[in-house]
Amino acid sequence: MLVVAGAGSGKTYTMTRRIIALIERGVPPERILGLTFTRKAAGELLTRVCAAVADMRDEATFLKPSVFTYDAFFQSIVRQYGLLVGFDQNTQPLSDAGAIQIAVDVIDRHMDLLRGHDLGAFNTLAKRVLALSGAIGSAMIGGEVTDMTEAIARVRAWDDAFARRVREAIGSDPVPEQEPKPRKPKRTKRDTDATWTAKLDDYQRAQHEACVYHCANLVGVAETRNILLDLVEAYVAEKRRRNMAEFGDFTIAAYQLVTRFPSIGERYRRRFSHVLLDEYQDTSTTQASLIATLFHGRGTAVNAVGDPFQSIYAWRGASPGAFRMFQRDFAMPSGSRPYALSVTRRNPRIVLDAANALTLPLRQAPRRPGSSLMREVDVTPLGTLAGAAEGTIGVLGYDTLGQEIDGVVRFCRMSVRPIAQAVSAGDSAAKDPWNPGDPHGRSVAVLFRSKKTMPLYQQALEAAGLTTLVVGYSAMLERPEIRDILALLHVVADHTDAASLMRLLATPRFGLDAARLTALASIAENLNMETRYRALVAAGLASAEAPRGQWAAIVRDHRNEVANAVFLPDVMLRGDLDALIDDDRFDGESRRVILNAAGALRQVHDLIGRPLADVVREAVRALDLDIDTVVAQAFRSDSEATGKATDGARIDPTLANVPMDAVIDLVDTYTTEIAAGSTPTLRGFMAWVDALNSVDDDTSMLNADRRADVELMTIHQSKGLEWDAVAVVGLESGVFPSDEGDGLRIETDEEHAGGIEDGRWHAPEYRETARTWLDDPTAVPVPIRADAGILPRFPHDAPVDEDPIATMDDSGFDDVETIDDEVYGTLRGIGDGIDDVDPDSWHLTQAEEYGRRLHADERRLMYVALTRTKGEMLLTYAKSKDLGRGVEGETKGARASNFWTEVHDAFHARPDAVSQPANLPDGVEPTTSAPQGFFIGERAAAYEDAVVGEALLEPVEEVDGGGTLPWPASLSETVESRLVAAADAVRAVRSGQTGASGPLLARARMLVADEDLMSSQAEDDRLDEEIRVRAQRILEGSRQSVTGLQARAGRMSEREERRYWRGVVRPIPTVASPAASAGTRFHAWAERFVDAAIPGVFDDAAAGLGGETRAAMLADLEAQERDRDRVNADAVERELIAWERRLASSPWAARTPVWAERPIAGPLPQFDGIIANGKLDAVFAGGLDPDDAAKRFTIVDWKTGRRPRTARQVAEKLVQLDLYRLLLAAVADVPLDSIDAALYYVSEPDESRRLVRAEVKTEQDIIAELSSGVPEQSDDD
Repeated sequence: MLVVAGAGSGKTYTMTRRIIALIERGVPPERILGLTFTRKAAGELLTRVCAAVADMRDEATFLKPSVFTYDAFFQSIVRQYGLLVGFDQNTQPLSDAGAIQIAVDVIDRHMDLLRGHDLGAFNTLAKRVLALSGAIGSAMIGGEVTDMTEAIARVRAWDDAFARRVREAIGSDPVPEQEPKPRKPKRTKRDTDATWTAKLDDYQRAQHEACVYHCANLVGVAETRNILLDLVEAYVAEKRRRNMAEFGDFTIAAYQLVTRFPSIGERYRRRFSHVLLDEYQDTSTTQASLIATLFHGRGTAVNAVGDPFQSIYAWRGASPGAFRMFQRDFAMPSGSRPYALSVTRRNPRIVLDAANALTLPLRQAPRRPGSSLMREVDVTPLGTLAGAAEGTIGVLGYDTLGQEIDGVVRFCRMSVRPIAQAVSAGDSAAKDPWNPGDPHGRSVAVLFRSKKTMPLYQQALEAAGLTTLVVGYSAMLERPEIRDILALLHVVADHTDAASLMRLLATPRFGLDAARLTALASIAENLNMETRYRALVAAGLASAEAPRGQWAAIVRDHRNEVANAVFLPDVMLRGDLDALIDDDRFDGESRRVILNAAGALRQVHDLIGRPLADVVREAVRALDLDIDTVVAQAFRSDSEATGKATDGARIDPTLANVPMDAVIDLVDTYTTEIAAGSTPTLRGFMAWVDALNSVDDDTSMLNADRRADVELMTIHQSKGLEWDAVAVVGLESGVFPSDEGDGLRIETDEEHAGGIEDGRWHAPEYRETARTWLDDPTAVPVPIRADAGILPRFPHDAPVDEDPIATMDDSGFDDVETIDDEVYGTLRGIGDGIDDVDPDSWHLTQAEEYGRRLHADERRLMYVALTRTKGEMLLTYAKSKDLGRGVEGETKGARASNFWTEVHDAFHARPDAVSQPANLPDGVEPTTSAPQGFFIGERAAAYEDAVVGEALLEPVEEVDGGGTLPWPASLSETVESRLVAAADAVRAVRSGQTGASGPLLARARMLVADEDLMSSQAEDDRLDEEIRVRAQRILEGSRQSVTGLQARAGRMSEREERRYWRGVVRPIPTVASPAASAGTRFHAWAERFVDAAIPGVFDDAAAGLGGETRAAMLADLEAQERDRDRVNADAVERELIAWERRLASSPWAARTPVWAERPIAGPLPQFDGIIANGKLDAVFAGGLDPDDAAKRFTIVDWKTGRRPRTARQVAEKLVQLDLYRLLLAAVADVPLDSIDAALYYVSEPDESRRLVRAEVKTEQDIIAELSSGVPEQSDDD
């Protein structure tokens, strides 16, 4: 059964009621399986079901359904049966950082494969390897292809067949160096028949050359992919060698198991009679194939729930047309339609009208059909509940980015205003009068398609007095000073990355103009040409006697035989750089700047091989950022435009350097996250940072306890979340829909421009083009994908159900014109006697097919953005990137996104649209230009006045567009005295006359005394929260200790939790107390005592190998006890001897031990394979009840501290044992319920009080309690 659940339509509630209804009908709960994508969603679903069933049965205990994430469920299959396909059951999940580091290591070892090929910068190559590996793993597995080896071989076979066919079409025709741009000739009066014929011949020749050029590029892509395939093969082998696997590898292994061993599927079908699949639109092709293979059959009912309009993860492997493929894979009857949940409980009416208008093109069949024989299931338009609020929507287009930011700030301030006013009036418990039931105020979000402008919005919101929360690393990585650091590190890590160096030299820090940059690049280009020429001479491919003026042409003729050898960073590191730039193209200042930049580069380069954190700190120092940020802080005041710092400006170096500290934190995160045994490298680190900046951060760091007025994130991050008011910004053409990467181009079909007709909205039609899989070496060839049936065919008339490799010779690719027409349609746009042919009759080229698909992907993303709000929505764009609010004359620049235009055109003619503020006094001239657009809905007038009217009345400040302060500046006495004191201190150091006291030393002492090194202005609660958030960032995605998971789950006392988080942020060595030292000594003694009874551990003692027997230890203990009574031993020693005696006399001394002080690390499939580590004090054979045959092990944790008194204290202590049980069950591959655990307090004199048993908890109980320890985003859609 398929259920299409629209945004906010109650999907989770429906799934809950479905499970409850099954249980009410007599289906055993343990025979129900639920799969979803996030741990939080899994825990939420299970919690709701448990609560409902408990109420229904009037009892709290019952066998529970199994609810997993998809990845955790697939891992559980592999953990149980993996050895059948050679998959080690102890294989560790691989983090993103670990994957990048392995890819970097593989590339380093296979540089010979890259010789003579331009595959981009090193970081780009690492990302390409991972991208192709991921694409193969998510799109190729299915049918007869069951593993990566088979999939890689099939991709290579298709590439070879296609490249051979295209080469045959090119034949002996020369390939142009640059793309020809043929223009249709015009016959002039002077043209004779002969000259006109010659023009036509030249035109046809240029057309043919253009097609040859394009076809040669197609061959180049296939050849590049073949090189990448070699690296992917090596990457797959290296993962296997290191016993590491990505989540996709577990899915592939599970697919191998269920296809090669059908009995495994039969067991799962017997175990689960009902399977519910959540968010099915986000499953990959491989996941879908595995689910179908596993559960399609008699005896299992499968129910998939999701929303095709929220399918926004195609770029990371989600299968297009997942619901239609489900119908095919589960052999549903033709013509069957999904059930629909089409009433939203979230969105107001006006916003829903906009969402339905925007998705109209997704519901209509296009006039020009594509070549795919299947399309996704239909989706019913969303409706609202009776009596739903009308809501408000604003559609505003500004002249400048500064105006747009100002308008969004005003919108956010207006949206949180009711609670803000109440708080300022002293009523901290005030309720929002717009939403009387909400005691916590209103939530607001600003959503972005791109992260580039996010820091600007954050700064403006905070300047307006609003608190903000930015998810992930986005804002930090876009800060100018951080971009400078990363640019420098990029150049040090990869000398071929001249682009990063040019960017750094062009920043205000160095300020080289275009002419000097060009001159510098020409020096590098000339040196590179000379080096390549000498290599050709050495190889016998060029004459050593050739005149100097011919060298460039000779190198150009042999460009494929000799690779580039000298890059701009190499030039900057040369010892003779001063002489190289000693010519008329550089003046004295530019030479000084270049040498300074070279010095910074050399300063960092000399530290290669040192710890990563040292390299990054040196980059900060090399750019003087540690000083510059402090000075900049002094100037950051209301009088910034005049260059004068105020006397009240507070200089806080710690606060000023927080961004640089955050980069060091990134190093710590990366180093912790990579696989054990891997060596962190600068190249690997930079590739990982690039990946952070190019994909959307997880919303796992969103903390419900940390409240902010406004949250800023990308639209991808917002999926599953909701707010009272939402602004979607940056709706410019080329930004949203985005043309980044795929080169999406969209033009309105003027003959079908749409609009309001007869009171109804008709969507415009478009002509779209984009880069395709044929242009992308990291993409899998579509004809051989497992889901090829729902994708455009290639060629457009390719036969169905035939092997595309075997039929390549029958593809019709006989000449370059035919191939070009299938992919690009170059000749269609330039005319060749076909001007009278109706373009709508042509088949779609691949560029058009994928332009249409990418446009639809972007449209679905816009739908997700629109449906995030419960109340108000604002859509904005700006024509220019000018940060000022003032405008002189007409502004030209970016066009509005077609999404913005569609919503604008669908509503602008409505009589209730408000496009003029009512708060402008008569006769008062606006201070700036008014935006284009309107507000519409129940609070349209109020928002128009607040967002537009107030902006038109506010004076416009001058904005310094140069990004520099006037110099010399007028300093305040405070700042000037500090700078003078700093200069004096530097001079004193240089002359060796440093004093023993003074303000600098006092300041250092103050800094060292602050154990948190946080802003001294922070209050206690806020400081604790800042520390916790920062510590979670350090630990994010890394290997987790059991103690860390306890802290994240909030299962520690307040004092313990505070101590833990501070230790993560700033580890400070501490002197152990006598009690702690005694506890350490006892644990060492207990380890020896337990080890002495483990069979085989000390069997060689008699041979003099240093073993120790129980008898010897007990004799020694008795001697200590006698000495204790004779000698005046101190209290700590007496206590230690007592602890040892209590253990030696306890029942544990008679039990059979299995391990002592065993380090344990492994994945927790229940938490998406997060790797946790800890140490087990002791593990004994059997259960707490030695006669319980069902028990395999008992974990015992020795305790020397005070026994917990309250139930809460006991529960906090026992959380650690719950995690130990999960870890041991995963590592030892035994059922969780076969493991007992207990605390044993040797500090208790009364033997009856020493044992504290762990509660009997199922895996689901532990997951539900600890889900906050590894937080996930909410996903209620």
